[in-house]
Amino acid sequence: PRSPPTLRPPPPSRAFSLRRTMAPHLGVWLIALFCFLGGNHWIRSSTQSTPSGPVKDVEAAPQPVIQESLGYNETTARRMVNMAGAAYCAGTCGHGVENWDCAVCKKFPNVSTVEFSAKGLFNTACSGFVGYDPYANEGKGSIIVSFTGTDPLKIQNWIDDLDFFQITPTDYVAAGCVGCKVDRGFYYTYRSVRPYVRAAVAQFRQKYPKAPLEITGHSLGGASAVHALVDLYLAGHTASLIYTFGQPRVGNPDFAIWYRNLFKKVTHYRVTHRFDPVPHLPTITGPIGGFQHVPTEVYYKGASDGSYKICDGSGEDQSCSNEHLDLLLTDHLYYVGFQFIGNYIGCKL
Repeated sequence: PRSPPTLRPPPPSRAFSLRRTMAPHLGVWLIALFCFLGGNHWIRSSTQSTPSGPVKDVEAAPQPVIQESLGYNETTARRMVNMAGAAYCAGTCGHGVENWDCAVCKKFPNVSTVEFSAKGLFNTACSGFVGYDPYANEGKGSIIVSFTGTDPLKIQNWIDDLDFFQITPTDYVAAGCVGCKVDRGFYYTYRSVRPYVRAAVAQFRQKYPKAPLEITGHSLGGASAVHALVDLYLAGHTASLIYTFGQPRVGNPDFAIWYRNLFKKVTHYRVTHRFDPVPHLPTITGPIGGFQHVPTEVYYKGASDGSYKICDGSGEDQSCSNEHLDLLLTDHLYYVGFQFIGNYIGCKL
């Protein structure tokens, strides 16, 4: 097998010009980028209750068996983007996941779920679900963890996306991430639901020990998915694949390199769409800079379900979404043929 490509940031001049071009439009499109609706810490299940409570940090990563990485599969991407859409019908965000009767839910019958929702940093909240799909993977089943993205109707929560303040994640450093820094808002948003995610995954893993673990999320949910992959690994649960859609940058170059090396056998595809502005945040340089994407990007240059390109694996391929200086928020709402805004409205009805 070929050696993994070296992660590298794009030329500073390019990154600076991107930031400068984006700056005049921040007030227009960043207003739509927030973590999900507020609410008290709670969890509910379509099958049975899941215990909640504090989860202790581990001092070092365990060494579970890791499956070989698989290539990008558009059929899998379509299933995962639908599961990412279903998360908008979970928790305090919408309706439908609890009884698995939302419009998206009906495409995947007999899925059992545990919902979660909790407040994070700046009183924002994160919602989603952990479930078991008996018909996934050619009938072999899979455990799925899905996180909500950003809510364009709750202005209070946009602060979580605007923060972009780097912190040192002590649990990642203890696991070997030297020099690791991550966005504070994204990190604490995931940590607000971490006890529930860990408990629900453990519950399903005990019931379905041979089922692979899969993680997904759209927008801010993509950042939560990245943190979930790391955190669940530290808890002894290694995912087989993670597909994110319109994911922002999560950490600095040291984090991106550590993440790539740690999960080189885990299938991670970070799907981007044309002029979507969210993958350009936080920036590489400038006042909110110092960040770098994790690999591997899959770039849809035209229609969200049209032709695509597997990018070079560096995380910052200049021939993929980074080639664009023009930004269009509506491209953030369409991925692999899935319309997130229509889905969101349906979850509210």
